[in-house]
Amino acid sequence: MKSKFFPAILLTAGLFYISCTSAPKSDEAKTSEAKEVTKNTSDQKWKLDTAASKIEWVGTKVTGYHTGQVPLKSGEIFVKDGEVTGGKFVMDLANMQVVGPKSVDAASSKKLLGHLKSADFFDVEKNPEGSFELTGVRPYQGTAIKDSADPRQEQIDKYRVTDPTHIVSGNLTLKGVTKNVEFPARITISGDNAEAIAKFNINRKDWGIVYPGKPDDLIRDAIHLGISIKAEK
Repeated sequence: MKSKFFPAILLTAGLFYISCTSAPKSDEAKTSEAKEVTKNTSDQKWKLDTAASKIEWVGTKVTGYHTGQVPLKSGEIFVKDGEVTGGKFVMDLANMQVVGPKSVDAASSKKLLGHLKSADFFDVEKNPEGSFELTGVRPYQGTAIKDSADPRQEQIDKYRVTDPTHIVSGNLTLKGVTKNVEFPARITISGDNAEAIAKFNINRKDWGIVYPGKPDDLIRDAIHLGISIKAEK
């Protein structure tokens, strides 16, 4: 049997453009201190398909924006009675990439990548990995922005889940700092297949990433994250 899971986030970075470069309009993750992870050994464990999984990000500053990807090294999810109950995946920060915008030349992108890997940002020499571990999944209660059957969904809003089914919370570790984040997600399970999507902004300073940028080109605190994950039983 095979299962596919996408907790939290898919974005189309190539279509992103914001005048004066504010952060993408998206759900703001509720950030708090790290929470205890409860595991049930009776739940089914499915292995992450790292080749088919990815994390995407959007960072903005006064004069522009950048997009990129972070590969995933390993992971697993847990399912019981047709519901996702937990899971964890490990991010390969040492091999992160800068992929956009296309208007930026390769040399500039390479320079930015080196800076992102430095102690000013993710300090990958000391912290080559990041992680996300689920601490809770509960049904979404509220008014969805629109019907999921509407084929215009991605055209209407690229950076927000417009028909969430669940609220997901988990411990996000970056640069050696762990915080709990909570955000809406769309999760559907059909037979042996599961899919989910979520999109949200975090404040980088909560994880000790405080580099301000140049005085005339300050970096926004908000980082937009997009995570697409697949797993197989």
